[in-house]
Amino acid sequence: MTSRIDDLERWVTHGGTCRLVETDAAGAEVVLCRCDGGEEVERFRTSDVAVIDWVRQRAN
Repeated sequence: MTSRIDDLERWVTHGGTCRLVETDAAGAEVVLCRCDGGEEVERFRTSDVAVIDWVRQRAN
């Protein structure tokens, strides 16, 4: 089983982008976008601090 960070690393390695669109005390909402025009592909909510920090450091 892969972790959410593994999935995000694979996404970014293949040219996709990710960003935080909403953060609050309960966590954050993350958006994944395609590399060819930035179309939103997926959106998920997480309270995992490691995932939030990972996206924050690499957000485009």
